[in-house]
Amino acid sequence: MKKIWIALLAFSMLGASISANEPFFKRKKSKKKEVVEKEKTPYDKLFLSDHSKAEGFITVHKVKEKIYFELPLSLLRREMLLGSTVTEISDNKNAIIGSKPTEPIHFRFHKLNNKVCLSVIQTDNVSNDKDERLKAAIEMSNIDAILQAFDIAAYNNDSTAIVFEVTEFFVGDNKLMPPFDKFSVNTSGGRKRTTSFQSNRSFIDGFKAFKDNISVRSSLNYTYSLTGGKGGDIKDEPFTAKVTRSIVLLDSVPYRPRLMDSRIGIFPTIKKEYSATKQTMRPVYYANRWRLEPSDLEGYLAGKKVTPVKPIVFYIDSCFPESWKKSIFEAVNQWNQPFEKIGFIQAIQAKEFPKDDPEFDPDNLKYSCIRYAPVAIENAMGPSWVDPRSGEILNASVYLYHDVIKLLNNWLFIQTAQADERVRHKIIPRVVMDDALRYVVSHEVGHCLGFMHNMSASSVIPVDSLRSPSFTQKNGTTTSIMDYARFNYVAQPGDMERGVRMMPPYFGPYDNYLIRWNYTPVPGAKTPEEEYAVTSKWITDLSDNPVYRYGKQQSDILDPRSQTEDLGDNAVKATQYGVKNLKYILSNLNQWLEEEDVDYTHRSDLYDGILMQYITYMLHVYHNIGGIYLYEKLVGDKVEALQSEPKEKQKEAMNYFLEQLATLDWVDDSNILKTLPMVGKPSDALRNVMMKLLMEAPARVEFSALKAGKEGYGVEECMNDIYTYIWSPTMKGRKLTESQMKLQNLFIKYLASTAGIRWNKETKSLADEENVWEQLSVFHRHAHEGHSGCCVSDLERMFNPVAGFDEPMAEYFVPKNQDSMCYGYFLRIRDLLNGQKQHADKDTRLHYQLLLHQMNNALNR
Repeated sequence: MKKIWIALLAFSMLGASISANEPFFKRKKSKKKEVVEKEKTPYDKLFLSDHSKAEGFITVHKVKEKIYFELPLSLLRREMLLGSTVTEISDNKNAIIGSKPTEPIHFRFHKLNNKVCLSVIQTDNVSNDKDERLKAAIEMSNIDAILQAFDIAAYNNDSTAIVFEVTEFFVGDNKLMPPFDKFSVNTSGGRKRTTSFQSNRSFIDGFKAFKDNISVRSSLNYTYSLTGGKGGDIKDEPFTAKVTRSIVLLDSVPYRPRLMDSRIGIFPTIKKEYSATKQTMRPVYYANRWRLEPSDLEGYLAGKKVTPVKPIVFYIDSCFPESWKKSIFEAVNQWNQPFEKIGFIQAIQAKEFPKDDPEFDPDNLKYSCIRYAPVAIENAMGPSWVDPRSGEILNASVYLYHDVIKLLNNWLFIQTAQADERVRHKIIPRVVMDDALRYVVSHEVGHCLGFMHNMSASSVIPVDSLRSPSFTQKNGTTTSIMDYARFNYVAQPGDMERGVRMMPPYFGPYDNYLIRWNYTPVPGAKTPEEEYAVTSKWITDLSDNPVYRYGKQQSDILDPRSQTEDLGDNAVKATQYGVKNLKYILSNLNQWLEEEDVDYTHRSDLYDGILMQYITYMLHVYHNIGGIYLYEKLVGDKVEALQSEPKEKQKEAMNYFLEQLATLDWVDDSNILKTLPMVGKPSDALRNVMMKLLMEAPARVEFSALKAGKEGYGVEECMNDIYTYIWSPTMKGRKLTESQMKLQNLFIKYLASTAGIRWNKETKSLADEENVWEQLSVFHRHAHEGHSGCCVSDLERMFNPVAGFDEPMAEYFVPKNQDSMCYGYFLRIRDLLNGQKQHADKDTRLHYQLLLHQMNNALNR
C-alpha cells in the first residue's frame, strides 16, 4: 500500500510540472497526442519543410532544388504527350522562341517493381482484325520502351498517389528534348554544332499544374562549338536556354481517324496494318486534322450553321511589331470562309496573348500560337503536332521570322514592279505589304490545318487569264493558297491600271475542297472504313477535274505542272512575259531607287534576286523537256496514271531555252554593274549554268520518250536539236561571238566526258567538273545568303512526306548508254571543224584550230 502512495505522489509531482491546474484526464490526453505527432509517414517526412507546389492532374512539388511528381495511381498507364518548347534563349541562331526542336513524346507512366517508368508507346503497328491472337502478337512485338525509371520516394497518406523525383529528367542533358533546333541558323550552310552540357549552372526555373496538363520550366546551360561551312570556327561559346516541358493528358478514347490516300494533299499519320483476312501488311494513312464537332448535331444535319464544340484557336504573340498584327489576325480569321461553306461558324479564331488568364502559357503544348522570331531569316513556317493514335492535331505553331518582310519586299518588287508603281521603292507601302503578309501567314495556317503544298494549283489557269481584270479579281493567280504561286509576274505595264490583280487569292476552289474533305462530319459512318467509303468517293467524283488534282512537291521535277514559283498553264508563254518584265525592271532600277538607296545595298540585293528569278523562270521551261504528267489514281478514277508531255510542248520548251542562250546580254546592264564594282559578267555565269542543264536534257527525255513511243520526243532528236543550234553558225560559215565560242567549248567537253574521251589530260564527268545543281545553288546562296528559303519545306521533310506518300520513281527502267551517240557527234564536229579551220575571221579561226588540236590530242591518248 505504501508503494502505491509513493507512486501516486511521484506522478502528481510530474503532472504539476506540466500544468498545475489541469485535471488528470487532460494530462493523459495531451501525452497521447504527443506520441501521434512523432509518427511521421514517409510522405510527411518528404514534404516536412516549407516547399512550393502546384496541384493539378499531377501535383508538382519543389523541395529545395529537387522536383517531385505526385501521380495519382488512377493515371498509371494513361496515355500522355510530353513536348518541349523554347521559352527564352541567349542566342536565337540555335533555336527560336516558341519553337519545338523535337517531336512530342507519346508515353505513359507505369509501375514496375519499386520503380515508376516513363515509357514511350509504340503505335505504328495496328490491326483491325477480330483475331485476338494476332492482336496479342502485335502487342508482344511492340511493348513500351522504357525511357527513364524513377525511384519511388513515397505514397501519399491515403495511398492513392505515388511520389517520385524527376529533377534529373528536367534539368539533365536530356537527349530526348534538347533545346537546339537542327534547322537553326547556326547549322545552315554545312556548319556542324557540338554541345557540352553544364549541369552546375542548370536548374528548375518554375512549374505549373492544371486539370489536364502540367509544365516545368528549366534553365539549361551549355557551351557550343561550330565548325565547317562558311564563317570562322567558334569554340566553347556559352549558351542558355529556358525551356518549358509540357505534359498533356490525352483523351481515354482517341478521335476517330479519317482514312485517306495519296490523291489529296493532307499530311498523314502513317500506320502499318496487320491483317489475317487481307493476307498482308499494308500501310494505312490517317488524315491530320483538328477535332471539329458540331455543337448542335441535329441542327447541323438539318442544314443549320453551327459553332464547333471546341473551336481552333491561335494566340497571337504580343511581341509582334504592331504594324504586322492586322495582317496576322486577318490571315487566321479568313479561314472561317471555307469552314462556313461546310456548316461551321467561328470554327477558327485569333486571339491576343491573354494578360489575365493564369492558366495561359504560350509555351505549353496545350496552346497553339503564332510567334515572332527576331532573327534575320527570310522565312515562315507552320508545323503541327498530332495525337499519334488518330492524327488529331493537338498543337500547331506559325513562326514568322523578322526578315520575312525583306523577302516579301524583294518578291513584290521583282515580280510586280513592272505593273504596280506602289512597289517601286525601298520601303514598300503598308497597304501592299499588309496584303502580302496576310497571304504568307494564311498559307502557313493552312499547313497548321493539316494541308500540304499543292504545286499544281496554278497550272490550270490559262496564262492570258492572268492579264484579265475580271478573272484575276475573282481568282487571283492560283486555285489554292497552298501552292507556291506568288505574285502576278505575268502582268505587264499598264495591266494594273486596267484592274488586273497582282496578289494570290484569299482562297481558291482547291482550298474549299480541302476543308470540305478533311472537316465535313460523316455521322452516319460507324467505322473509319465506312467513312472512307464516303470520303474516297468525293475524290473519285472529281478526279477528272484538274482543279482538284493534288500536285506533289517534287525534289526531282518529273511533272512540269507541279513546280514551285510558277504561274499558268504554259511555262514558255508565262516565262516570256516574266523575262520581258525583268528586263523592264532592271532598266528602271536606278531611276526608281536612286534617291532611296544611297549605298546601293538594296539595288545589289534586287539585282541578285533578278538573276535568281530569271533562273527560276528558265527552270520552269526546262522541266517541260522530258516532262511526264503524273496522276495519283485508284480504280474508278477518270484519269491515266502517267502520260508523256506532248512532243510539241517539249520542242517548244527546247527551242525557247536555246534561244535564251543567245540573248543573255541584257543582264549585264552597264548602268547597274558600274554601281556594283565587284561583279563580273553575270551573263557568262548564267550561260554556263544553262548550258550544263541543256546537256543533261537528252538523258531527261529518255523515259518520257519510252512511254510515248514513236510519237515521243526522243534522245537523238533532242541531242540533234542542241547540236544544230550550237553549231549552226559554224555550218553557215559565220563569224562567232564570244558566247558562241563558249557554248561550243562546253558542248565538246560534255561529249568527251560522256563518251569516255580523256579531255585535257584527264577524264572528268560534267558533274565532277562543275555540277549544274551546285552552280544553281551558288546563285541561290548569293541571292539569299544566310536565309533558309520560304515556307515549310524543311519542316515537312522533318515531320511528314512532302510528295504524297512516295517520291515518283521509274521502276525497271535502265537508261541506254549514250557513249556511242556522243562519240559520233564528237567525230562529226571534228569533221565540221576541219572544213572551217581556215575561217576568214581571226578569232573564229583560232578558236576552231584550238578545238581541233584538243580533239585530236584527246582521240590519240
